Amino acid sequence: MISGILFVTATIMKESTNEPIKFFRIAHLLQKSYVINMSLLTGVRNVCVPAPAKINLFLSVGEKREDGFHELLTVMAKVRLFDHVIIEKSFENGEIKVSCPDFPEIENENNLAVKMVNHWRSLTGINDGIRISLAKNIPMEAGLGGGSSDAVATLFGLNALSENKLNFEQMSELSAKVGSDCPAFLLSGTCIASGRGEKVRKVDRSLSNRISGRKILLFKPKFGFSTSEIYGGLLKTDLSAVGFNQELEQMKMFENGEVSLLQFMRNDLENPILRKYLFVPALFKVLRKEFKLQPMVCGSGSSCFVVVSEKDNLEMIKGFILESWGYETFMVETELI
Repeated sequence: MISGILFVTATIMKESTNEPIKFFRIAHLLQKSYVINMSLLTGVRNVCVPAPAKINLFLSVGEKREDGFHELLTVMAKVRLFDHVIIEKSFENGEIKVSCPDFPEIENENNLAVKMVNHWRSLTGINDGIRISLAKNIPMEAGLGGGSSDAVATLFGLNALSENKLNFEQMSELSAKVGSDCPAFLLSGTCIASGRGEKVRKVDRSLSNRISGRKILLFKPKFGFSTSEIYGGLLKTDLSAVGFNQELEQMKMFENGEVSLLQFMRNDLENPILRKYLFVPALFKVLRKEFKLQPMVCGSGSSCFVVVSEKDNLEMIKGFILESWGYETFMVETELI
C-alpha cells in the first residue's frame, strides 16, 4: 500500500435507464497524506490522481558522474499545489493520447507522462489504449517538479487500473528511468534523495510533523530557466566535497531537531542563477533586509519561495514582489504537506 489518496466511489448511469454501467473513484487529498489505497473495482476505466508540486528545502550538488549526472543530496518537500491527472483506458489498442487544453505544446511524446506509459508497457507487456488528461496548476520550467509529479501520478493511475499491480520496488525502478525527480513523488510528504535523485527515503516522522503545515509564499517570473543551462553554469567552488560528509551531518542535525528549517535551508544551484539573473539577487536582498525573510530558489528555478508566518505582512511582501518582477509574476500562498 502506498499512502495518501482517498477514493470516493460514484455510480454512472446510462442515459436511457437507471442501470449502472461502471464505477470510478475520484481522488481527494487528505489533510496530511498524499496517497492511500490504489485498488479499484472491476470494470473501472478511469481514475483521477492529484500530482503535488515539490520544493527543495536543501540541495547539495557534487561532482559530475561518468553518466553525465551530478551526484546530489537533497531534501524534497511536497507542497499543497496540485496538477490533476486523469488516466483512462481507451478502446483503441496501443493508443497513447495526452491532452492539456491550457498548454497544448506539451501534448506530445516528450511529455514525461507519455514516457511513463511507454516504460510501464515495456515492463508489464500491457498494450491497452491510454488517454491522459492534464489539468495544470503547477507552472512549468519552475523547479517545482510538475512534469515528474504528473508522470508518477500517471503511474499510480496505471497501477490502479491494472489487474497485475507493480510493487513499490518496480515502481521506483520505473520512475527512475523517466526522470531523476520522479522517485521522490512515490513517497508522501518530505523525503531525502541521493544519487542523481533516484535513491529516496522518507524523513523521520518527528521531522515530518514539525514542518508539515509550514506556510510558504511561492513566486515565479513570467519565464522559466533551463535546468541544463543552470547545471552548466556551476563552478568548481559551487560543488560539495565527495561523500557529502558535512552535509550528511547537517541533515542528521535537522532530522534530530538540533537546527531549524531556516538554518538548514540551502540550494547549491542558486549560485549560477544569482550570477546570471541579476534581478533575482536584487529582490532577495530587499526581502532579507526589509522583510527579514530568507528567500531561496526552488531547485533549478525559476520559482522561488519564502517561509512565512502570521507576523509577516503578506500583502506588502506580495506587492513588493509584483512591483519588482512585474504583474505577470506567478504567486501563490501555500504550505508544506
